[in-house]
Amino acid sequence: MPRRFSPILLLGLLLATVAPAQVVQPNANLSQDAFASRFLAQATFGPTPEAIAELKSLGYDFNGWIDREVAKSPTYATPIVTAALASGGVTAIGNTQNRRARNEVMISGSGQLRQRVAFALSEIFVISDNNSAISNAKEGSCSYYDMLLRDSFGTFRQLLVDVTYHPMMGRYLNQYHNSKGNPAANTSADENYARECQQLFSIGLYNLNADGTVRTDSSGRAIETYTNAQITEFAKVFTGFTDEDHNPNAVGTGTGRTGFPSAAQNYTEPMKMWPGQHDTGTKSLHHYAGARKPDLPANQSGDQDVSDAIDNLVEHPNTAPFISRILIQRLVTSNPSNAYVGRVAAVFVNNGRGQRGDMVAVIKAILLDQEARQAPFIVDPEHGKLREPYLRVTHLLRAFHYKVGTGVLPYDLGTATENTLGQFPLASPTVFNFFTPDYQPQGAIGDAGLEAPEFQIQNAVFGIATPNIFYNLANSSVGGFTLDFTAQATLADNTAALVDNIDLLLTAGTLSDATKAKVVTAVNAVTAAMVPSGSTIQLTRTRLAVYLVAVSPDYAIQK
Repeated sequence: MPRRFSPILLLGLLLATVAPAQVVQPNANLSQDAFASRFLAQATFGPTPEAIAELKSLGYDFNGWIDREVAKSPTYATPIVTAALASGGVTAIGNTQNRRARNEVMISGSGQLRQRVAFALSEIFVISDNNSAISNAKEGSCSYYDMLLRDSFGTFRQLLVDVTYHPMMGRYLNQYHNSKGNPAANTSADENYARECQQLFSIGLYNLNADGTVRTDSSGRAIETYTNAQITEFAKVFTGFTDEDHNPNAVGTGTGRTGFPSAAQNYTEPMKMWPGQHDTGTKSLHHYAGARKPDLPANQSGDQDVSDAIDNLVEHPNTAPFISRILIQRLVTSNPSNAYVGRVAAVFVNNGRGQRGDMVAVIKAILLDQEARQAPFIVDPEHGKLREPYLRVTHLLRAFHYKVGTGVLPYDLGTATENTLGQFPLASPTVFNFFTPDYQPQGAIGDAGLEAPEFQIQNAVFGIATPNIFYNLANSSVGGFTLDFTAQATLADNTAALVDNIDLLLTAGTLSDATKAKVVTAVNAVTAAMVPSGSTIQLTRTRLAVYLVAVSPDYAIQK
C-alpha cells in the first residue's frame, strides 16, 4: 500500500525543491531584538522570547549579560541522574539515563552560556559514550560534562589538569592504569593520551604564529610542533594514574607490591597517582623561549611531573591561537580572520591582569569581537557556520516553549540521536570529534580554500533524516518533546507577522527575502481542507511556517 503524505508536507516539500539552487542573501538590516537573538544563538542552546526580553531590559548590553551568566550557579547533570537512581525511578544508571540528564541541563539548565561553552569544550576534550568504557561507567559521563561546566569559567590550565585527572578521560585515552615502561620486558608507557593532549587539547600539529597562521620552513612546508620522541617523553609523564578509593593504606599488587592496588571502580572523582607505576626518570618536553621546565628532573613525584608538563603545554606559544581558533569556530564562524584569532589569542595570553588562559576573558573576546557582532559580517559569504544538528534541535525547542513529558528523566529526544542527526553530545565516533576543525568540503567552499567543519557530517542520510526530525517536532512530537505554538497561532491570520516572529526566533531577522517569499506563499496557500482533524487553520499555518524556516538554508547557516 503506498505511503500517504499530508497535504501540508507535500506542499512544503514541493516549495523546498522546485526552485533551482541559488545563493541566499541574508538580511542584515536587523532590529535590536534581532541582534539580541543572533547573539543568543551563538552564546546559548538557542534564544527564547524571555532571553531576548532580558537583553532588552539590560539595554542590549551583551557584556553585562555575560557577567550575569558568569555569576549564575550552573545546573549539573550528575545530581539529576543520581537522584533518579536514589528515588527508585531507575534501577541503574546507563547511557540512556546519562543522555537524558545531559539533555536536561543543556536545554533547560541555568547559566546557558556556561552550558554552551561546556558543549563546545566537549568537542575539543572528547570522550564518547560510543566507547563501552564510557557507556558502562555509571554516571561517569555526566560527571565529565559537569567538570567541563565547572571549568568553563575558570582557567585553561585548570581545565587541562581536570581533564587529565578525570577517570573518564583516563579510561577513554588509556592513562588510567598506564604503567611505566619496563626495558627488561621491552614494554613502554601507553602513548595515547600523550599524543592527543598535544595534537587536540593544546598545541596542535603545526607551529603557529600569534594570529593562528601556520609557520613554514624555507621550503614552504608546515613545521610540526612535536615528534614521536616528544610523544614518548610525555607518555612517561602520564603514568601511574589509578582510581581514588580513599584508602591511605592501599597495598600494591604483584612483585614488590609496585603494581596498581585493587581499588573499587570510581568514575567521578579525580584519579590519583600510584608511585610504584609512575616513571621517575628524566623527561624532555617542549623547548621554546620562556619555557619554565623544558626538561623534568628525575625522581619528581608523579603529580609534580604532570603539573610541570601541563605548564609546558599551556604556556607554549601555539596553545593560545590553536585553542582560540577552535572556540571561535564552535561559537561564531568557521573562517575567522587572522586578526580575529590574533585578538582572542592575545587575551588568552594576557587577560589584562597578567593571567593566561582566563576562560571568561577569552569567551568575551570571542563573543564581543567585531566579527561576531557587526552587521556587515552577516552578508560576508565567508562568515558564519553550518549549525550543528543537535543545536538546530535545541534551538527549535527553546524558541517555541517546548513541553516535555512528566516522570523520571523525561528529557528524551527519542530518535534525534547521532543516527539521525549525525551527532549527539559526548557520542562522537572517535577522539577527533564528529568533524575536524580544518575540514574543507568538496565544491565551492573547498575550492575557495575555506573550512566548514560541520559539513563533514552532512550527507544524504542525515540530509533527509534531520528535516524529518524537524517535521515531526513541528507537527507532533520527538521523544518526550512537543512545541507550544500558542503565541505564533495568534499571529497566523497575518502571514507577514507570523513569519517575522519565526524569523526573529530562528534566524535572528536574517531570513532572506527569497526564502521569506516562499514561506509566505506556502502559508497563504493553506486552506481549510488541509487542516488535520483536531487542529485549526492557524495552527496548521504556523506549523508549516516553522517547518519551512527550519529546513531553509537560512536556518542551517548561522550568520
